[in-house]
Amino acid sequence: MSATYRQWTLLALLCAGGAQAQETHLVGDIGVGVSVAPTAVPAQSRNGSAVPYANFDYGPAFARIDTFGVKLAPVGYGSVELLTRVLEDGYRSSASPQTQQRSSIPLGLGTLQVTPVGAFMANLYRDLGKSHGAMLDLMYAAEIEHGRFAFYPQAGIEYRSANYVRYYDGVARSASNPFAALLVEAQLSGHWYLVANLRRTWLDDSIRSNPAVRRRSLDSGLVAVSYRFD
Repeated sequence: MSATYRQWTLLALLCAGGAQAQETHLVGDIGVGVSVAPTAVPAQSRNGSAVPYANFDYGPAFARIDTFGVKLAPVGYGSVELLTRVLEDGYRSSASPQTQQRSSIPLGLGTLQVTPVGAFMANLYRDLGKSHGAMLDLMYAAEIEHGRFAFYPQAGIEYRSANYVRYYDGVARSASNPFAALLVEAQLSGHWYLVANLRRTWLDDSIRSNPAVRRRSLDSGLVAVSYRFD
């Protein structure tokens, strides 16, 4: 069973469990887009790929672009959540011997706190895939509305354990990678929206200590057209 198949099976189980918990309806966006997600190590075929776009709540189940899960219990301005994340971190090295690194399969607990001063996210994962590493994502996001546009500036840090960095970046040291991002929503007509998410991640010195890594940062992005359900 491929890593991608296992990921989508896990997502289906999480969403099915949440949907069975109560009678509800979907609120949010579903669409299709194109994603570009380069890796630190030179890799083959990283020019971009077509991906589904999902950003919605379905009772206790939810999708947040690349993060999917079920809300377990209310806490503060949000809830404790069981979640997974679809990361395009797998690749085939472009250098000899062209090894294949499988995409991670994160599973963990987290919370999203939507407060009067912005949204705060903290998610802790364990990779059930090949690296068996730990992953911690911390993020702050604000919201700025202007006419038919909505802007969501974001900033945060991604911690990756030594096991994760060893498998994907070839260095047996942990890494903390800060990032900044901007998600923009533009209403096209009625319930149709154009979404763009641009992100820059600055690589930790531990990753850049690998001679094969020639980047100081990674730029990733997503452009999608979605339909909004009320």
